[in-house]
Amino acid sequence: MGKSLIVMALLLSFSAEAGWFKKDIRYERGHLKKIKCSYSGVNRAPASKPLENVTFEDPANTVCTPLSQSAGTTPESGLLGKLILRTPEMGQKISGVMDYYNKGLKLDAKLYFADVNVPTSPFTAGFKNVNDEFLVDAQGNKLIENFAIEYTSVLKLSDKDKEGHYELATLSDDGSRVFVKENNQWNEIINNDGDHSTRMGCAFRTVELKKGTELPIKILYYQGPRYHIANVMIWKHHKKAQTWKKQNSNPLCGVASNKYFYNPDNGKKLLPVKFLEQLGWSTIAAANYKMPAQTTNPCPPEEPPVELALSDFVVVSAAAPTAVLTWKTNLPANSQLRILNVYTGEEIYTPVDANLVTDHTVNLDGLVHGIYYLAQAISIDKDGRKVISSQIVLLP
Repeated sequence: MGKSLIVMALLLSFSAEAGWFKKDIRYERGHLKKIKCSYSGVNRAPASKPLENVTFEDPANTVCTPLSQSAGTTPESGLLGKLILRTPEMGQKISGVMDYYNKGLKLDAKLYFADVNVPTSPFTAGFKNVNDEFLVDAQGNKLIENFAIEYTSVLKLSDKDKEGHYELATLSDDGSRVFVKENNQWNEIINNDGDHSTRMGCAFRTVELKKGTELPIKILYYQGPRYHIANVMIWKHHKKAQTWKKQNSNPLCGVASNKYFYNPDNGKKLLPVKFLEQLGWSTIAAANYKMPAQTTNPCPPEEPPVELALSDFVVVSAAAPTAVLTWKTNLPANSQLRILNVYTGEEIYTPVDANLVTDHTVNLDGLVHGIYYLAQAISIDKDGRKVISSQIVLLP
């Protein structure tokens, strides 16, 4: 028994000297904190088509897609707008949009819209022509208040719409009036005029639309004192024709508030608009507007949205303590890595490289030989869209 203890003691002594019981470095915590990284990348995204490559008949008097970011889909689609300014002849008190229409100063500028969909939001952008110059009033001020717009277009059904009778309404701040041309005569169907916050103005009756029907429409709208603006055209399908003595077909008709229908800070829909959608109301889409006769929309059509995507995430080289990882995004985006130590379960996120590139390269230093790492690539584009790769093995 004594000899056995002596042999065991000798073995333990020898093992300790040989390092047999030395702690496995792979299971030590804190190694991830020592990793350093640097970035390099290249932006290979094609440049967007410059507006100057498009030829305009009168650039100084051409304004593309004002009030919103929506652009037309074809030269035949959209609405033509004329801008009308307030004049001294209109007096101190404005009773409605017809004061602008009858006594205002009609500018030569032509405004091209894809639709009428401007939710309640602050308006400070003004109107820029395609020469990148602001349109101004008689005092040289950027136009953000005290103006009117006369929209003209042709209302029609798209391939997705049902034939039938349509009830129209506006959500506008300030006043708006809507006319349709039937039997060569302009007939008013909505009067939502006057100075007011965003208010729902409803029609007196429905209009019938069939496949192939082209109904000329005129929308008169004005913006009074700054800063908020709103002008949205909505409609609802009915199987049969409807007529109302008053504009009261819906309990929300006549309700006015800049904090009721949309969030006034960002234009997002609030519950009343979602309630209207549940009842069958929807915004009249760009596909439902056709340019008036003998006019075309010269503004470039809107390109379909492209989703951010990440691909080709690989380890180019790995030899402790360094490694190089690369990936690609289809749109310019920033760069970041998530790194996991499989043995300890620890993880870190590397600092974000704010440079927006499409070819991403990350150089790592401080990796430990023998540790089994997992890595994920993360990129976010200028619009806040985020993509994350699947995990790959990193074994330096």
